[in-house]
Amino acid sequence: MRRAWMLVALVLAATAARAALEATETDWDASEPAPGVYFHWYEPSFYTGFAPRTQDPERVHIELARGNQVRVTVVLGDRELDAYASDLIERRKVYQELIDRGVITLTTNKQYERFTARLDEVGAAGVAASHDRAKNVELLSTLNPERVYRIRIPLDQVAQRWQPILAGLDAGAPLARKLDAANAVLPGRAHLTALSGDLDAMLAGAAGAARQGGSDGAALREQAGAFVEKATGGFYAVRDGAVQAIEFTAIYPAGTVDATTTYHGEKLPDFGVTGVWNLTPRTHGRGLLGMVDYLSPNPGYGFITMLPYQYAGGITYNAFHNAGVRCQLNSTKFLPAAWRNVVSERDGKKLYQNLWIASRAPVSHGCTRLPSGHMTELRQIVPTDSPVLERVRTFRDLPSCYDVFDLRGDGTPAVIGIQYYIAYKCDTEHTPLRTYVANRRDPYYRWLYGGNVVLGPVGKVTIREVPVCRFVGRKAEEAQVLSSVPLYEARFEPEAIQFYTVKRVPFDSDKGMELNRELRKVGAGHTLDRAKLLLD
Repeated sequence: MRRAWMLVALVLAATAARAALEATETDWDASEPAPGVYFHWYEPSFYTGFAPRTQDPERVHIELARGNQVRVTVVLGDRELDAYASDLIERRKVYQELIDRGVITLTTNKQYERFTARLDEVGAAGVAASHDRAKNVELLSTLNPERVYRIRIPLDQVAQRWQPILAGLDAGAPLARKLDAANAVLPGRAHLTALSGDLDAMLAGAAGAARQGGSDGAALREQAGAFVEKATGGFYAVRDGAVQAIEFTAIYPAGTVDATTTYHGEKLPDFGVTGVWNLTPRTHGRGLLGMVDYLSPNPGYGFITMLPYQYAGGITYNAFHNAGVRCQLNSTKFLPAAWRNVVSERDGKKLYQNLWIASRAPVSHGCTRLPSGHMTELRQIVPTDSPVLERVRTFRDLPSCYDVFDLRGDGTPAVIGIQYYIAYKCDTEHTPLRTYVANRRDPYYRWLYGGNVVLGPVGKVTIREVPVCRFVGRKAEEAQVLSSVPLYEARFEPEAIQFYTVKRVPFDSDKGMELNRELRKVGAGHTLDRAKLLLD
C-alpha cells in the first residue's frame, strides 16, 4: 500500500511539474471579436487614446512580472493634471492641421473620428479653457475608466502596518533587509533600490520609534509621513492625516523571449534579462540613430516607437516594441474564419489583409513585445525628450515573481493580471506558426499559471503561492513567498491608433520618420518642431 501511495505521489508531482505551458485545448474560436489592430499593409500611425503624459521620468514605474504582463503606473502631479485637457486639445489641433494642409492622409481605419467625437462628447475643450484642476481630474477619470485611482491611505494605517516590520529590523541588517523595510512603508509605491545616508538614518530612527512606542505611537506616525515623502520624492504627499496621490495605471499583455525556465520544477516563460534597466539610446543599427525613441525602418515593427533597454551586441538591442508579428489573414490558418474576413472601415469595398495581435507567451528574440496600440500608448505616457527618457527605469522581475500591487490603495493587494488570452508561436522570421493554447480564459489560465491558480469568475481567481521580488541596486532577487493572493484581471484596453500616409515625402524617408517621431511628442512640456511636421 505504501508503495502504491508513493507511485501516486510521484505521478501527481510529475503532472504538476508539467502543468504550466502545456495544453490539451489549442483551437481558437470567434466567441469574442479579435483583439488587436486590423490593417492592409504597413503604414505609420499616431495615438488616438486618452492616456496622460508626464515629463518627469521619476513618476513612471514600468514593471514586467510573472503572468507576462507589463504594469505602467504614473503618479500624476499638479503639472500633469493641469495640462491634461489642453494636451488632448493640442493633439487634436495638430492632427487636424496636418490633415487640412495636406501633409498627411488618413487611411485604413477611423480611430481619429472616434477620438474627436469622444472629445466633443465629454466637453474636453471647455475643461481645457477652464484651467480647473478638479475638472481635469474628472475628465481624466471619465476618459480612462478603471485606470485612474485617487489614493488616500490614512497615515495611522501606514504606521500600524509598518511598525512590526520596523520593530524586527536589526541595526546591522544587510541592505536587502533594510530595503524591504524601507519600501514596506508604502508597498508597491516606494521603489528604493539603494539607501542614501539620509534615508538610512531616517529608517533607523523610525525603527527605534517602532520598538519604543508600538503601533500607536505619535512619533512613528510623524516619522512614517516624513519617510514616505522622502522615499517617494514627494510624489506621495501627506495631507489631512493621509498619504494622497492620483495615479494612472495601464496593464498590457506582453510577449517575452522564446525560451522557458523552471521554478520548483514548473516550466515558466523566461524573461531574458531581469533587474532594473534604464531606457537607453539606440546608437547602432539602421535608420536614424542616437535617440531612445527609435523608429526602425524594418516595416515589421510598424513604424511604431521602440524603447530599448539593453544593448545586445552588433546592431541589436532588446526593447519594448510593438506586436512584431502580422497575422496574414489569408494564410494564418489558426485564426477563426470570422476573424479572417473583416471589411475595412475606411474603404468598405476592401477586406483587411493583416491583423496585429500580440502573443502573451514566449515569442521574441529577447525583446518585450506589446500590442501595437499599447506600445503607442506607452510612448505617449513617458517623457518626450530622449535625454530625459534615459532616466526612466524599468523593473523586470525574475520569471518566477509576480507583481503584487494594491491598485486602489485600500489595503487589498492583488497579483496583477489582464483579461487577454492570446498565445501563439512564430518562427525566427516572425511568421505565426501555431497556437499554444485555446483563446479562452480557463484553458489559457491553466496553461499560463499551471496548478498555481484556483479558477473562478473574474475577480474571484486566486494564486496559491506568490513569490515576489525585491530590487537591490540593479539586481532582482526573490524576497518572500505570499500565499493565496487574489488575481486582479485588468480589462484589455482597446488599441487606439490611426493609420496615415504622408503626401509630401515618402513616409519611410528620413523626413517621414522625423515627422512620425515628432507627432508622438505633441503636448505640454514639449516645444513643437513645426518644420519636422512639414508645417513650416
